Amino acid sequence: MKEQKTSSGKASKTRRRKQFRKIVPNKTTRVLLAAIAVVLLLGVIVGIVSGGIAIARCVGKKASTVQTSDPQPVEAQETSVTVQETPAAEQPAPTEPESSSEAVVLLPTEEPTATEVPVQELPEETEVPATPEPVETPEPTASTDYLSGKTYRNGDTDPVILDVQARLMDLGYLDPDEPDEFFGNQTQDALINFQRHNGLTADGVLDEQTYALLVYGSAKEFVMQEGDNGDDVKEVQDRLYELGYLDFGSRNGTFGEKTAAAIREFQSMNRLKVDGKVGAKTLNTLYSGDVVGNYFKSGDTDDSIVVFQKQLQKLGYLDRKYVCKGRMDDKTVSAIKLFQESNGLVRDGCLGPATMDLIRSDDAIAYAMRLGMSGSDVKDAQKRLSKLGYIRTNQVTGYYGETTAEAVREFQKRNNLTQDGEIDAKTLEKLNSDKAKAAPNAGKTTPTPKPGKATPTPGKEGKRKGVEKLIEIAESKLGCKYVRGAKGPDTFDCSGFVYWCLNQAGIKQAYMTSIIWRTCSKYKRINAMGDLKRGDILVFLGESLDSGHVGIYLGDGHMIDASSSRGRVRVTENDITKSKYWQEHFLMAFRIWD
Repeated sequence: MKEQKTSSGKASKTRRRKQFRKIVPNKTTRVLLAAIAVVLLLGVIVGIVSGGIAIARCVGKKASTVQTSDPQPVEAQETSVTVQETPAAEQPAPTEPESSSEAVVLLPTEEPTATEVPVQELPEETEVPATPEPVETPEPTASTDYLSGKTYRNGDTDPVILDVQARLMDLGYLDPDEPDEFFGNQTQDALINFQRHNGLTADGVLDEQTYALLVYGSAKEFVMQEGDNGDDVKEVQDRLYELGYLDFGSRNGTFGEKTAAAIREFQSMNRLKVDGKVGAKTLNTLYSGDVVGNYFKSGDTDDSIVVFQKQLQKLGYLDRKYVCKGRMDDKTVSAIKLFQESNGLVRDGCLGPATMDLIRSDDAIAYAMRLGMSGSDVKDAQKRLSKLGYIRTNQVTGYYGETTAEAVREFQKRNNLTQDGEIDAKTLEKLNSDKAKAAPNAGKTTPTPKPGKATPTPGKEGKRKGVEKLIEIAESKLGCKYVRGAKGPDTFDCSGFVYWCLNQAGIKQAYMTSIIWRTCSKYKRINAMGDLKRGDILVFLGESLDSGHVGIYLGDGHMIDASSSRGRVRVTENDITKSKYWQEHFLMAFRIWD
């Protein structure tokens, strides 16, 4: 019976074991399931960590390193793998494997837990904006409808032309001036230059493509370069010839290889950027008083210089006691500058081809003290005139104004000399001699004026003639064409117009650009527009320090000038003393007639 029970019990256990194996996987299968669970759990952890790093990068923060103390973990959703188990009461006792091929592997007693990886905690409910990718602004194209399909040509008037002129001035294609709404010859020429330099059809017509590039695009600034031609190129070539950088025959108004080579040499000698192009700095240096020439200059020595030194002595610019040794010393350079100023050349002190040609010519103007000059020799002459009774003591200033010129004319009349108001060698010799005749009223008290009559002021009539002569000469050129760099007699730029008018009015003034006028020290300077008087020379600032404008004040708020926006010599229509543009750009004025 016992044996039956025993065998029956064993059979029962065997059946239960088989039933259990049907329900619960064997040990090998359980190990595989556990391994799969671990792999899945690690994958979830890696995904959580990777997501945290990506979020941190989106807000522009660096991923924090794992810290061991006080971590701020991002809670990860744990994944568990459940293995079906038999209740404890029905768990069979461990037995030996049924076959030798079945390995004994024990399952872990505890479920594996997720490893917490600390990352930087993000603020709750914060939207992370995506970083925008940089987008390049496209160049405007002809399809952009800026002008509503319109085109503008020479002769048109429209508010859009004002903006076009202002932009052309900014880029250097037009010289500084108050822009207006009129599309004239100068605007057309400037537009053609702009189109040619920027790879557009150079027809001088303002269309959508030209306007878009000019106003909204990356337009190139103006520089005179190979391929350009015109009167402005010819003016630059003339100046290069004066300085000895270009031969006489190459002055043809076309900017070719010879002109480019001359510019490169000029730039190298004057420590400028060497590119063979004429920009604002190169142009201003060309006319500077400190320019370095390519012929005889300060410090040079040559036997041929002696010939010019002797001629300068003959003309009165060098002292006759000076020993000529063929060296460009300080006295020779000063004499050359004085000669250049008196003869309408740029006052640079260089003995170049143009200066040498004029020194040797019959047209050379001899030295004389005249309107606009100043210095110790002028003051000495004024002292002598005062002693002889032609001017008052308080009029001895060292500046040769109209009062001094009128007194000299009176002296010349009394002493049988040519009455030109200039103190040349003959006048000076007579003035300093013991035989010089004094003024009729010398040493007498000025008479008391009769009622209703004013006492004549010395030089008043001459002053009126001087100023009015300048204005008359300037107004005779109304309507003449504006050409960059031109100095008359029929075409002008702003500085060339002032230069030509002054010399025609008897003021032997060397040529100065609008930039060089700012440094002028020989005339009385006026700093406020409210103090302007008729005949004053006006100096304005352009849109940059390398540009400017000059004109002549007519009085009552009007100016006569060579206008780049109008393309001609004109009288301003509006009161410049009340104009916002001219007020903002006014620098100074100079008074020539005292």
